[in-house]
Amino acid sequence: MRFLFEIGVEELPSRYVDKASDDLLEVFKKELNEARIEFSGEKKYNSPRRMAIYFENIASMQKDFYEKKTGPSITVAYKDGVLTKAALGFLNSQNLTEADLKIEKTDKGEYIYVEKNLKGVETTLVLPELMEKAIKALDFDKTMKWSDRTFRFARPIKWIVATIDDKVVNFEFEGIKASNVSRGMRLFGSQEVLIDDSTKYEEKLLKEYVVVDPIKRREMIIESVKNNCENDGDKVIVNKYLLDEVVNLVEYPYAIKGEFNKDYLELPEDIITITMETHQRYFPVKSSDGKLANKFVLVRNAPEYSELVKKGNEKVIEPRLADAKFFFDEDLKIKLEDNVEKLKNVTFQKDMGTIFEKMERSQKIAKYLIEKLNLVKTDEILRTIFLSKADLVSNVINEKEFTKLQGFMGSVYAEKEGEKPEVAKGIFEHYLPRYQGDILPETIEGTIASIADKLDTLVGAFSVNLIPTSSKDPYALRRATNGLLLCAFNKGLNIDYVELVDKALEIFGEDKKILNEKSRENILEFVKQRLEAILSSDFSKNLISYQINNVTSIMELKDRLTKLSSLEKGENFEILINLIKRLKNIAKDVNLNVNLNIFETSEEKELYSLSQELTGDFNDIDMLLNKKDIINNFFENVIINVKDEAIKNNRIALINEVLAKVNKLIQV
Repeated sequence: MRFLFEIGVEELPSRYVDKASDDLLEVFKKELNEARIEFSGEKKYNSPRRMAIYFENIASMQKDFYEKKTGPSITVAYKDGVLTKAALGFLNSQNLTEADLKIEKTDKGEYIYVEKNLKGVETTLVLPELMEKAIKALDFDKTMKWSDRTFRFARPIKWIVATIDDKVVNFEFEGIKASNVSRGMRLFGSQEVLIDDSTKYEEKLLKEYVVVDPIKRREMIIESVKNNCENDGDKVIVNKYLLDEVVNLVEYPYAIKGEFNKDYLELPEDIITITMETHQRYFPVKSSDGKLANKFVLVRNAPEYSELVKKGNEKVIEPRLADAKFFFDEDLKIKLEDNVEKLKNVTFQKDMGTIFEKMERSQKIAKYLIEKLNLVKTDEILRTIFLSKADLVSNVINEKEFTKLQGFMGSVYAEKEGEKPEVAKGIFEHYLPRYQGDILPETIEGTIASIADKLDTLVGAFSVNLIPTSSKDPYALRRATNGLLLCAFNKGLNIDYVELVDKALEIFGEDKKILNEKSRENILEFVKQRLEAILSSDFSKNLISYQINNVTSIMELKDRLTKLSSLEKGENFEILINLIKRLKNIAKDVNLNVNLNIFETSEEKELYSLSQELTGDFNDIDMLLNKKDIINNFFENVIINVKDEAIKNNRIALINEVLAKVNKLIQV
């Protein structure tokens, strides 16, 4: 049997479209499994006005069901011949009564039990309940009520298609009766599309300007862009994220190319592209010479009236770009450093103070790093940080039109004002990385500014109890911590993260009140977790665990793991790890120094000599591998738990001494 289920709605926000069809399919499959209805050949469809699922094969009957459930023993189930709370609870959990109870004898005694024998019924009788459950199970960030309905959904439900072998399922939801009539595209398609053959669901809607397969809509957009907009040598910039959004904004995509006044090309490219991509959902265009052109591509529903639509959109983008040019020109009249003073009136967070105070703390962190790492470009680094937030009060950013350009605009203004190139670039780079996989700062100015800014955010947030949870991280502290570590790794900066956090806490504490007494330990554990996560992309969890508690200088930690990773491939490494585990298992707290005078065996003397050779330098790991037999011989030939307490404790003390030195190299 074939089953088609379509929920028609008013236009969904694009971010809901894929999620709605994905969730509908997963929820319905779960419901079918729980209802003991077998199925295969499932598909999902969507558009801004619908979510739909289709099953090529769905069983005509539920499977029969038998289940036996054993409850408590009769001594627990009955008291004075009356059912106890335990027995009643068991029955309630099975939705059964005392009449359903049976008793069986087992090796452990007599127990009560129940049996369920359910005969499968026709699928058509079960489907309405499953469909209602599925609709109610769909979850959206924001929902709404409509008409006099109490039910909430992402958008009002307008129609429902539900057929099994092309016969309408008897189903009604919130006053809407299911039928076999769908709807075409709102503007050019029929609003009554008869689905009398569910195998032709896609085909019938395609004739009415609806492409219900999102993959095909994507392909149509790319093809339409190529055929309609790149046939004159131009190249359309297809941003993946914008493409993902546009796929779910239209039902029958068709690309059109429009133009705007060339004078606006004097604006920084990013202002123009953000105006097009973010505000208008247009794709920017580059000419054959690789430069941004005064053109844009929009994707609309169907090709009809394209010239009229083109002119309308050209009129829409004009005031957008005019506003951007006005803001930009006004900003050029004000020196960037004059904006810094205004940051005293911009709150970052009430307990962490203003943006200006944050900038000053970042400068102090940077001074510490400059001294610790012996960096030479002190003035450039501090200048970068001083100007790094100045564009937040510029017209372009402050008008909320182009907030994504924070940092970039500061970089543009700094360059136009004649700041050193590395300072201008560092202003932009101090926000990097902005997301997973983003580029990292190239300049040392941008790198130190990024580390200092992100560390101040991290330390400040934890200090005032803005600690991220598993579900909420409003100040993006995971991203910030990952970012500062990646910046340090990228430039090979051997930062001791414990010392750095301590310094940042000291700086924050001099400026603001620390509200969380456990902030230090919480921050260090948080940083360690992020460090482990970053390192896990290159090294195994076991290797990381051997070193993560030994070293807090991040480059030294990475170097150690690199060396261990190469040693791990040799056959001796696993033997050594097992020997260290044996040392660890035997070690006890005896609080004694090793007494050489009561050694009884050559193995004790050799093990002691090995312990004296271990200096704590990580390169000793090679010696430890080469001399692993000394440890092995000790275990093979020396009995630890002898009757003589002095000898026994001395051997344990020897093991403790060796283990203490080995732990500095590798903690197993």
